[in-house]
Amino acid sequence: MKKIFFFILLSSGIVNASNAQNIDAQKSDDQISNIEKSGFNLKSQKYLILPVALISYGFSSLANTETKKWNFQIKEEITEDHSNFHTKIDNYLQFSPVAITFALKAAGVRGQNNLWSSAKIYATSTLLMAGTVYALKNIMGEQRPDNSGNNSFPSGHTATAFAAAEFMHQEFKKSSVLLSYSGYLAASATGTLRMYNNKHYLSDVLAGAGIGILTTKAAYWLNEKVFVSHKTKVSKSF
Repeated sequence: MKKIFFFILLSSGIVNASNAQNIDAQKSDDQISNIEKSGFNLKSQKYLILPVALISYGFSSLANTETKKWNFQIKEEITEDHSNFHTKIDNYLQFSPVAITFALKAAGVRGQNNLWSSAKIYATSTLLMAGTVYALKNIMGEQRPDNSGNNSFPSGHTATAFAAAEFMHQEFKKSSVLLSYSGYLAASATGTLRMYNNKHYLSDVLAGAGIGILTTKAAYWLNEKVFVSHKTKVSKSF
């Protein structure tokens, strides 16, 4: 059971870690200025550490014997303690952060973007996330823990849940910090339930979480650098 509790704590830790990463590198003002002029923003780059780390861990399980062993050990402990466990809640829980986000916006709760811009960003995030997950599932062909298919890696449910959680955080992080982080609880629960349903290994879930967070961050970057910048240029031309 200890390994299971460790995973749950690790998943929940994403709530705080996703936007609390720090880079402990000392750089001079001139160095920082030169880097930022070249288009590399230190402040934004540090937030990529967590999702990249999660995805890297997931990929390591495909080749690393110790990581695979850890996957099997956790699966065995879950099966031993909860052999008859089954729920369909994860099928709906994965969408709860985005559903709550749009419901609150429709009710007049102020977010970072208006309803139309938010919908556009989330659609972009979903396309990036779903495309990445679909491609990896077909390329990797990893067997599920319950032997029901060869599409275990990465977890699509978890990727969907964390993409929605990151979307919720980005929308409400300035108006309501506590609310913005609440989506990660639902996302972590989704990942945990996928393991308890014997559909995914730990590495599948962590990789899915990383992909969900990263693709949503990419969607916001595209919105700022492509859509908003293009709109500003068009406005100036008139």
